[in-house]
Amino acid sequence: MTLLLAFWMNLHFSSALFFDDSSRAANEMLAALKKNDESAICDAMEKLAQFDDAKVAGLLIERGMTHSSLMVHEEALRLARTLKSEDARDRIIQILRRGRKFESRMDAMRVLKSWSHNDSRPELIARLQDKTDWVVSLAIQFLRDHPHSETVSALIEKLPKTQGRQAGEIVDLLEYLTGEKYPAETAGWKIWWDQNRETWSPAEISEDSEDGEKKDVSTAVRDGLYGEIASERVVFLLDVSGSMLASTAVDDSRIEIAKKQLKRVLQGGLTTKSKFTVVAFSDELTVLSPKLIKAKGASLKKAIDFVDSLEAGGETNSYGALKKAFADREVDTIYVLSDGSPTAGEETSLSLISDAVSQWNRYRGVRIHCIGLFAGTAPNQDEARASEFLKTLARMNFGKYVEIR
Repeated sequence: MTLLLAFWMNLHFSSALFFDDSSRAANEMLAALKKNDESAICDAMEKLAQFDDAKVAGLLIERGMTHSSLMVHEEALRLARTLKSEDARDRIIQILRRGRKFESRMDAMRVLKSWSHNDSRPELIARLQDKTDWVVSLAIQFLRDHPHSETVSALIEKLPKTQGRQAGEIVDLLEYLTGEKYPAETAGWKIWWDQNRETWSPAEISEDSEDGEKKDVSTAVRDGLYGEIASERVVFLLDVSGSMLASTAVDDSRIEIAKKQLKRVLQGGLTTKSKFTVVAFSDELTVLSPKLIKAKGASLKKAIDFVDSLEAGGETNSYGALKKAFADREVDTIYVLSDGSPTAGEETSLSLISDAVSQWNRYRGVRIHCIGLFAGTAPNQDEARASEFLKTLARMNFGKYVEIR
């Protein structure tokens, strides 16, 4: 009896100590958050994560990952992905399904992405019905890693209920997973799936698919540099630096090709529902409109005249152009056409620009498509660095990269 009592008391003391240590770590994290001390926050989160329970999961996702610091966000994400207890996982799913803030639902999805496919796929598919478009878009992008019949079925079922950019995202993913091509606005995908569901297997994914598409300049000019524009809220960032004066094999300079191709999109690639603006960048920015404008009437004529008036010269302020594009909360898609890496403006470091864009885009889900226009030869230009910058920018922001030579 004495031994049993001693055992119970020891167990009770250990549990109380565990609770005290857990609470102390939580309090340390909250205190560090109040002081906004990034290093202290990360240290406190490291201590907290060892307790691996629902409270820890909630704090890491709802307080750590939402912090303005990218370093704190990424550390909280890393630690949240280490949680294995059923209690912690239940809390993560609870946040994902019923979190009051859409930002927390997005962060819970980022944690869940590291789980096994059998555990994560049903939850990602369920997020296709989320009330916030940014959450739906993130689920679509994460389902790229799930080439499964359940994924295809869910996407095809969702497609008729979407429009604009989101419809384009679903079609892009279906093409990636299946190798088939059908327009979003027809019943083609449903008919094909009804006929092939039982025998379907995922398409072979090329190892080079993540490196983007490469085109020669003649083909690109004929087909159109921008392809089909699915978004109805888009910003076109156009490089007008001095290197864009380089001549090409089609008897036009890079800048003339870029201007003609952008006018082609404005005149025939947008719908009457579309809203857009254009930001030309060299050392400084030249902006058509600080806010998106409708793609019709006088606004469209003003845009054509604006593009016609652009002249090339100077350095490349990529950071400033991207910052301007993200300043309008209505924007959901950015097209960057450039032939260079950043050489002017507030920031020229590729890694720091990538970090800034990740920060701006954390809860936005803006897609950034990049076109590297390297046809011809520009003196003293580091095309490898420029190509890597544009490719990384597109890859990190769920966009496509096209390289033209």
